[in-house]
Order: sequence, then structure tokens, then C-alpha cells
Amino acid sequence: MNNAENTALENEDLIYDAVKDLTKDEIDQTVRKNAAARNFDLTDEHLSVIHSLIEHYQRDCKTHGLAAHEHMRFLEEAYEFKGGSKYLYRLFDAMPGTRGVLMPIHELVGLPSLRLETDKGFGTAY
Repeated sequence: MNNAENTALENEDLIYDAVKDLTKDEIDQTVRKNAAARNFDLTDEHLSVIHSLIEHYQRDCKTHGLAAHEHMRFLEEAYEFKGGSKYLYRLFDAMPGTRGVLMPIHELVGLPSLRLETDKGFGTAY
């Protein structure tokens, strides 16, 4: 495994370590503070998605890390009834200085970057 892959896998461990003890109140407080600092209009819809993702990390990332596209797939399936990825991108892609869905959520919650968060070859950002 090369250094980039080692770092990526270590980042995945950092995700679980960063969220394992977080409460909803702590998440809300951090997200509200960071959204205000970025002049981002935060709604209950944003918080619902953020809570779903953090719960997913707490539940599904205990023993192994997943690549960004796998976390995105989780959210798309969880919010399919609201439009899936279209709904998620509408909510989060407008945050200044970020792209995609997962990147702004991580910025708002204060989490480390994910493995394979962007694919520069395709211009994709999760």
C-alpha cells in the first residue's frame, strides 16, 4: 500500500474516532456555529441529513472505513423518498468554499476529510 492509501485509511479511522462520542446537542451546537461563520442558511432539513450521516458513521464505521462514495450511497438511499442525490445536492452544494454533499457536512461538523472525497479525473465531489 502506498502512502496515499495509508493516509486515506487512517483518515477513515479518524472519522469514527471523531464521531463515536458525539451527541446530537454537540453536533447541533458545532454545526450552528460553523454555519453562522460561513453565512450558510442552516435549516432543520440540513440537520436531519447531518444527524443521519453521523449516526451512520457511529454505527457502520466501527470496524472499517468506507470510501466517500459509499457514504454518499447511504445518504442517497436514506433520502430517496425526497429525491435522493438531487435533494442532497440542492441542500448542501450551495455552501461557499465546498463542493458536493459530504464535504460541506464535514466542514460544518468539523470532521476530517474522507478517503476518495473527490475524483478529479471525473470532476466529482461527494
